[in-house]
Amino acid sequence: MYPNSSRTAGRRLRSLFAVAGLIWLVGLAWLLIDRGPASTLATPVLATAAPDLLLRSGGGTTTVHAGERAFSLSARSMGLPDRIRFADGDVPFEHPFSSEDGLGATHNADGCLGCHVNNGRSPGPDGFVADAGPVLLLGLADGSPSPEFGQQLQDRGSDADGLLAVEWLEEPGSYPDGSAFSLRRPVVSVDGADVTGLATSLRAAPPVFGGGLLEAISADDLRAMADPDDSDGDGVSGRLQEAIGDDGSPAAGRFGWKAQHASILATTRHAFDVDLHLDHGLAAERFGDDFLDDTAFYTRTVAVPAIRDRDDPDVRAGAAWFVQVGCAACHRTEPYTTTVVDVQALSDEVITPFTDLLLHDLGPDLADDLPQGVATGSEWRTAPLWGIGLTGVVGHEHYLHDGRARSVEEAILWHGGEAESARDAFMGLTAPDRSLVLRFLSAL
Repeated sequence: MYPNSSRTAGRRLRSLFAVAGLIWLVGLAWLLIDRGPASTLATPVLATAAPDLLLRSGGGTTTVHAGERAFSLSARSMGLPDRIRFADGDVPFEHPFSSEDGLGATHNADGCLGCHVNNGRSPGPDGFVADAGPVLLLGLADGSPSPEFGQQLQDRGSDADGLLAVEWLEEPGSYPDGSAFSLRRPVVSVDGADVTGLATSLRAAPPVFGGGLLEAISADDLRAMADPDDSDGDGVSGRLQEAIGDDGSPAAGRFGWKAQHASILATTRHAFDVDLHLDHGLAAERFGDDFLDDTAFYTRTVAVPAIRDRDDPDVRAGAAWFVQVGCAACHRTEPYTTTVVDVQALSDEVITPFTDLLLHDLGPDLADDLPQGVATGSEWRTAPLWGIGLTGVVGHEHYLHDGRARSVEEAILWHGGEAESARDAFMGLTAPDRSLVLRFLSAL
């Protein structure tokens, strides 16, 4: 046995104790250091059943076509006489007007199809706005038209008011889990016209399918969902827009970004009068005295696209999350049954447009400060979501009233006001669960 072995072993043992003691002291110091409050974030757990998803969101009118003409087909359940009238109305809808058949010297477009590309959304505004569709609404603080320019800037024609230009300001942000995103905010300018001091609102043209079914929802159903004083305390109020019906009497507003129109006929007339500055007499010489009614009939009876992959587990899980985070408080998932109207194909149909058609305050970030009817500058109609997953089939994709959202995800992130809690709940989901919500919306 070596004479120094026991002494060497003792030194090694003491070294081990010293190291162990140092580790213990470091651990104790780590425990005692104030590192701030512990994270209270908990992974949300899905505790809501998926709602029933009707394959035929538009009832018997629904089409299963999902190509570039997904928004351009007639209601599938219409009989031959109504299909003939649909075709008659499609002619003025697709016609590029000129001064010879009524187009005004100032206008925003020369026809309906120029704004509603294949019956979908208009092209998005970017730089000098060359494409028809995006318009700039103008008004005084009380919402009345500008004495000089009227209801909206006329940016086309021999007597155009000026040129509309839109630039985008990027605003970076992040989810609670650290995932980054960027939103964009429009910066609007007008070359050739002074709109200083006027309330302005950049608007993109929405899709036009399914309007006759929305028109056939009972006003009593809409009133039953309204909660203007938030009497149930859920943070979501919702109120009915007050508009003028086709007979001149008060009616529930349903159409337009602020539900400012009560009917498809009123919406169509507004487009001809304000967007085209159309001379109805000259247009009637070309298309007949019923051209306005025929065009409105066409837009009332465009088919609604069917839901796709509704039995896919991811779609169903996304639908359940959609309800659980609170989106369905406004984008209602329960079906309506339409009333009996003058078109049989639109009557007594079970439909799910995913909207309550009510006005909701979406907060200051989306506000335009331009009141319309009873809607304040920060109130907007709940947009129907049927067909939203096919938005891009017309060749471009954007969302919200001014086209600022480049994706459905960005549209969700812009929601505030009454929708703030739902937005925050969506943001608090894990990335895979957020993807499930977006997967569900892509199936609509």
